[in-house]
Amino acid sequence: MMKSSFVIRNCGCLLIALSITNTIYAQDLSNLKNQKPFSYSGALEVRTIGYQMNGAANRRNPFSLIISGSPTLSFYGWDVPFSVVYTDRKTNFQQPFNQFGLSPTYKWITLHGGYRNLNFSPYTLGGHTMLGAGAELNPGKFRLGFMYGRLNKATVIDSVTQSLAPQAFTRKGYAVKVGYGTKKSFIDFSYLNAKDDSVGFQKSQLNRQFNPIAPSANSVVGYKGQLSFLKYFSVESEGAVSLYTRNLHTTLPIDSLEDPILKTIRKFARVNATSELYTAFSAGVGYRDKKYGLKLNYRRIDPEFKSMGAYFITSDIEAWTITPSFIAWKNKISFNGSIGIQKDNLQNQKNATNKRFIGAGNASLQFTDKLGVDASYSNYSNNQTPNTVRFADSLRIVQTTEMYSLMPRYIVSNENYTHMVTVAATLSNLNDFNQFFADSAVSRNMDTKQLMANYSIGFIKQGINLNTSVNTTKLSGMGINQTYTGFSLGGDVSLLKSLLRLSTNHSLTLGKQDIGKSIIYNSSLNTKYRLTKGHNIDFGLYFLRNSPATSGGVQQKYSELRGELAYQIKF
Repeated sequence: MMKSSFVIRNCGCLLIALSITNTIYAQDLSNLKNQKPFSYSGALEVRTIGYQMNGAANRRNPFSLIISGSPTLSFYGWDVPFSVVYTDRKTNFQQPFNQFGLSPTYKWITLHGGYRNLNFSPYTLGGHTMLGAGAELNPGKFRLGFMYGRLNKATVIDSVTQSLAPQAFTRKGYAVKVGYGTKKSFIDFSYLNAKDDSVGFQKSQLNRQFNPIAPSANSVVGYKGQLSFLKYFSVESEGAVSLYTRNLHTTLPIDSLEDPILKTIRKFARVNATSELYTAFSAGVGYRDKKYGLKLNYRRIDPEFKSMGAYFITSDIEAWTITPSFIAWKNKISFNGSIGIQKDNLQNQKNATNKRFIGAGNASLQFTDKLGVDASYSNYSNNQTPNTVRFADSLRIVQTTEMYSLMPRYIVSNENYTHMVTVAATLSNLNDFNQFFADSAVSRNMDTKQLMANYSIGFIKQGINLNTSVNTTKLSGMGINQTYTGFSLGGDVSLLKSLLRLSTNHSLTLGKQDIGKSIIYNSSLNTKYRLTKGHNIDFGLYFLRNSPATSGGVQQKYSELRGELAYQIKF
């Protein structure tokens, strides 16, 4: 998604914001002759808001005016959506930015220009925004790609402190992808090379040895592949090796000059004492037919694995996962789940190693066309094992989190009405097995019980829908003992041949805590009237009454009333 916006504030505390949300997909130039040269569409809304608060400080202005629009211009099939907002509410000034991008396509050729987000591999160029130019070529089964540009923009030096070291340097780089295959079976190789540009700064200004924001460099080689065979089987894998140099200008001597790996790497990339080599690897093998599926996955990523072409990569993890699934009893039973184990501290650099067991499953059973039930279960166990003798028992983590959920449903539908009854029960437990706190007066376990029942009925010919629900939640453990019970009633109706639609909803929540009882009441009324095609009037009235549980009068009762009137145009 590409965005361009600027913000202007005038002396009357008015805010005008114009933003261009430029979600431009590859434009197919081969179909250009069938596209309209120019067209437009969108919506415009003028909304007024009245507000009143009793018992507490106002959370917004008593009166507000908002004018908003979302026009979209189209040039030969290329959509450029805009967003325009005018409001008299106070807001902070924000630094303007401009981002535009274009990716035209002709047959098997796609060109990229401006701000683009390409994904060659999760570990090389993995969705990082780049300002530059590139191309993707897919003649037949070949899969080729190239992108060059700026990954980061340098921050401005602080004019107040006259700091000579910026918080970020201009970062430029390029990425290449070479592959062959189809969607089901393919192999891709990719390469990313990027580094910070410190031109204009003397090495002494960069504090060469220990500056945490020194210019860095990164080279990543990766692959991604998949093979489908015997109709139902598939094997997939991806991996990468990343060479990350944290300080290009360090004068620290490098160790292990005779290391054969370092000698080989130095032929292709700059290596110094701040250079580190990381690896990432994942693989999976699976079976899938119309009714059954089973997949085994393995993933291992070195601690602090980094790539300048990806914003975030979960590192220091090794995990095994099995994911079974099946459909049975004439498609009336379905199940999918996962079972796995994972751990961190792969290089024994931490004082403790966390080992986790992860299990989850979802099942659905359809007894009849009207009656069915959904069930789910999850189990997450966390065991922290100390790696040193001097490790406080109070810091050990041995926990299990379990959640059970059951939701029966009953639906009756015909040409006159629709009935639906749903009930949901959820139980979750957090159990702490650390023996250090076994005799503690305050339990470190937490239990949560939730129960919800909902009934709705719709009269199709009359255009009337009604719904009601009741729910309760109970929290206990860790010194907490709270119960919340809620009721709601609502509905909507269409009148005047569907030109007018009325809706209302009311809810009451009763809370019980050690410090007292609380009551929260919400009520809303909405009307929408269609004047002509594309012209609507919308009115809403919202009321909130909050009577919190108090201890010493810290929290006060208050009521809040808000009314909104809007005129909407679609074109």
